[in-house]
Amino acid sequence: MEIKRVEDYYDKIKEKFPDLEMWEIEKILNHGFQSMFTLNNNGADVMLKSQKGFLMYFGRLFNNKDLWWKYRNIKSRIKFRIKYLAKKPVWDGIYYFGLTEEEYNTLIPKKKGRYKNKITFPKLRIYKIKEEACLLYNIKYLFKLTGEEDQGLSNTLSNFSTRNIELIEIKDKNGKMQKVNG
Repeated sequence: MEIKRVEDYYDKIKEKFPDLEMWEIEKILNHGFQSMFTLNNNGADVMLKSQKGFLMYFGRLFNNKDLWWKYRNIKSRIKFRIKYLAKKPVWDGIYYFGLTEEEYNTLIPKKKGRYKNKITFPKLRIYKIKEEACLLYNIKYLFKLTGEEDQGLSNTLSNFSTRNIELIEIKDKNGKMQKVNG
């Protein structure tokens, strides 16, 4: 078996896309292979698609939907964190958390606008990455929380009281998150 290198594909890509310069092709291919290597090396799954359909998947496949869902969430969380840390963002003081319908009805007062009294959460899981907070399977409401101190990428808070929360998205009937107007 012959070992292929990135350089072996330059001429083939140039034939298909003659308008691209060779340095552009080199940059695109190197970036793609480095991204795939980084994700795969750190435990994230990689799926490559074309416009004609599914092409390639690097990861595990499952017949059981529950196992697949748990596995997908773990791998998505890894991918989100790798991408987030690669950007090296400055923390803006915002955390995200999700609530189920039952938690929302028991914890959040039925009042619009700013909350006068503090809301106490017995146990609250907060996330720095919004997409990671959306991975929770049964959440319906996504909130934004303004934090005073950095808690890491995610943290569980016990008996946490605050009034600095804002509802930003609600899951619709189709399971898609919709932004809240206001």
